[in-house]
Amino acid sequence: MITELIILGLILLFVIPSLLVYLLQHKIIFTPYHHKRRGLFKAYPELYRALELQVEKGVVLEGIVYEPKENAKTTMLYFGGREQDSVTLIAKFSLHYPKTRIVSFNYRGYGVSGGEPSEAAYHGDALKMYDYVAEHFGVPVLLGYSLGSNIAVHTAVRRKPKYLILVAAFESVPALSRAKKLPVPDFVVKHRFATIKEIGNVDLPFFMYVTVDDGFVPIKQPRKLRDKAKEVWLMEYKEYHGYNHAQLLFSDEVIEKIAVILNK
Repeated sequence: MITELIILGLILLFVIPSLLVYLLQHKIIFTPYHHKRRGLFKAYPELYRALELQVEKGVVLEGIVYEPKENAKTTMLYFGGREQDSVTLIAKFSLHYPKTRIVSFNYRGYGVSGGEPSEAAYHGDALKMYDYVAEHFGVPVLLGYSLGSNIAVHTAVRRKPKYLILVAAFESVPALSRAKKLPVPDFVVKHRFATIKEIGNVDLPFFMYVTVDDGFVPIKQPRKLRDKAKEVWLMEYKEYHGYNHAQLLFSDEVIEKIAVILNK
């Protein structure tokens, strides 16, 4: 009887949560969003131009480029978070960085981009995004926020952007699961986005901005990334207080930091 209760307890504690995470992780990790209010782009066609990028047969990603009135000295390629419509967000970025050319594409399944989300697809698509931007607008600065920080690191290791900026970066999806006290073994997680495995291969100037009050990413995770990175290439690592995960990207302090980098 005691043995049976132990087995039942293990099933309830480990097997069922693991099974649920395995079956539902696609919805947990990816939260496709489509912000339909895009009137600003139509109102100012001289500033915002729609882009399309075919990443494979039958899969086209929607994109946008903000082109300043004056000739831009710098191009920024943005990789967004799991709950962002990165195309629409360019309007907000352009208010804060009006002299910078800004490009972004929605991931598969986000906005009106085709295809199904997956880690492998996002990583492969990001390289094609980079190549498109480099060919048409010059070598860009990469800005990655949250989930996009992993995609930006993956891209920077395989390409050579001018700079790499990471905001609200995390160690990996399994590490986030452990932080949430989910009794789920790592092998159950299909989409890992393990930045910790690639951060040490970044061989270009990069910057990290994180918040102690993130609420989603424990501060020990970006600290691990900092310690794993090559010191010679990490130009600045800054921890802030008073901002949560969603607030950090557009906080006054981080906006100021990014503006300085874009003007280098």
